Amino acid sequence: MSHPFVLNLIPTAQAANDDAPSKAPALLDARKERVLALHTAGVSRRKIAEATGETEHYVRQVVKGVPVVEKLPTSPFERAVARCYPMAISRTGIKDHQFRAIMNECYGVEWDTEKGKYKGRCTVDQLKRVRERIRERATADGLSAIFVMDWINTNEPVESNTAITQCVLNLQDAIQEAVDEFMQVSGIQHVEEGLDLALARKKQEFAARRYILKLAVKGLSKEPVARLQERTLDQVNQLAGTPDAPGVSVSVIKPHHPEPKWNDAFLDFCEGQGWLHPDHYPEVELAISAAGY
Repeated sequence: MSHPFVLNLIPTAQAANDDAPSKAPALLDARKERVLALHTAGVSRRKIAEATGETEHYVRQVVKGVPVVEKLPTSPFERAVARCYPMAISRTGIKDHQFRAIMNECYGVEWDTEKGKYKGRCTVDQLKRVRERIRERATADGLSAIFVMDWINTNEPVESNTAITQCVLNLQDAIQEAVDEFMQVSGIQHVEEGLDLALARKKQEFAARRYILKLAVKGLSKEPVARLQERTLDQVNQLAGTPDAPGVSVSVIKPHHPEPKWNDAFLDFCEGQGWLHPDHYPEVELAISAAGY
């Protein structure tokens, strides 16, 4: 039985009369360069796909056989950059609470006995340096790093910004309305000779706005609200000629919250609230057990 003659042409085969094969390296297109840059930097395939918009199948084909050359991060700074970078270059960016959580994990935390919670050891300068390094690295990779404020809805960024802007305008109107009402009732009408009445009213209006905000917005003033009201009442009584009038007595007790021992979540919470002393743990646990819980 005769067999038909088949000529197999192999693209990679070199022709017999080809004495000068080309040695010029193949140029990568921009898509592959971006994928490979992230891969060699240690970014996972899934994160690369999110950052570049490519499919995971395409990313897998491009990085196949290409080793990761970046060394494992050792310092807290390097670890923070390595962990935050893939999130920062993703479509939705990295939220502020996510960024700070990673910074706390990398730099460590310590217990704040006054506030009763853990606080990060990283400084403002370290936060700034990590953000700057991530932005520099993204620029070098032809990408953009986005650090997102927690209130932004990343699925509807424009709509959420429009909504909060309207909230601000409504609040500004309400504050101005309150200040105008105060000035109408208690605005300065007369000043001593030689003083500018318009300037005095302007200063009073500014101070009234600040005072209203300090009382209404928790945490705006470093001075405790109770202490501020006590100081205010003392000045008012002196001006009214009744310095001995009963006022608000404020006893400032510096709170102390011991660090949780993580033995029993409920007892730790009670201890943190100051409801229970650790010495009473055994009898409380015994009572709980006797009750069948």
